[in-house]
Amino acid sequence: MDMTEEEPQDPRVKLGLPPLGTLETVTYIEDELVRVVAPNASPNTLDGTNTYLVLDRVGGTALIVDPGPVSDSHFSNVKDVLDKAHVEASAIFLTHHHLDHSETARLWSRDLGVGVSAFLPRLVFGVGRVLQDDDLFELGKKNIKVVATPGHVHDHLAFRLDSGHLLAGDHMLGRSTSVIAHPDGDLEKYLSSLAKVKKLGNQIILPGHGPEISEKLSDSVIDYYIRHRHYRLSQIVSILDRDLAMHVDDITREIYGPDLPDVLFTPAKQSTRASLTYLVQRDVIEVDEEERYILI
Repeated sequence: MDMTEEEPQDPRVKLGLPPLGTLETVTYIEDELVRVVAPNASPNTLDGTNTYLVLDRVGGTALIVDPGPVSDSHFSNVKDVLDKAHVEASAIFLTHHHLDHSETARLWSRDLGVGVSAFLPRLVFGVGRVLQDDDLFELGKKNIKVVATPGHVHDHLAFRLDSGHLLAGDHMLGRSTSVIAHPDGDLEKYLSSLAKVKKLGNQIILPGHGPEISEKLSDSVIDYYIRHRHYRLSQIVSILDRDLAMHVDDITREIYGPDLPDVLFTPAKQSTRASLTYLVQRDVIEVDEEERYILI
């Protein structure tokens, strides 16, 4: 099993990232590709949830990806972009079920008169449909391909445009790394999804939170994400080799240190559980009757 004992460095840090909370509410990534940041910034959602609008001015339609949380101001900002482009929404796509991405989907569906499409049938609404890997949709002359990227959660999807942009949801973030939301999330699937996205070739990654990842950096950031996960596995093995038997809470605190804010402990614990499950499945560690993890 591949693990790394040296902590990898995020290649984005050297080039500098815009300070947290400084993203413009509305950003035209391209003339017909717009990011609208929802007003739900937090330690877990970073700058806020990114809603993306793919516009087709010729046909007068637009795709909305991840409408986000319920917010009158956010809906107003999105509607303003549509109105200024003289287009109407034709569909809503969801990357996954987490509420910071999907909460307002049905409300917007009713208000805009469009369907909601997603991987999970329970999220599909109106004239929407269940989305599957490799599904291809047309928006005017644009092609939108569904890319299944399970791992963060099991129903996670990304959407690739023929321009080379990947609307990545929570599979990758504009800052730091994503959470493997155990038990719904799965580390093995997540690593496979990262490798899958890398095979798509050069691309600009548009994450569900934070700034875009440039085409120049996309491969190196994906490699960093993979090395980061293997580094966490090595940390767990080293901790258990030293301390023999530990509960998941103690392992999480050991990995992330005393400065981890309380609000981030739960997502950190979820990712730690995902790593522990990965190691148990590979017979590297085991769990005793007191739910302590032990190195085999």
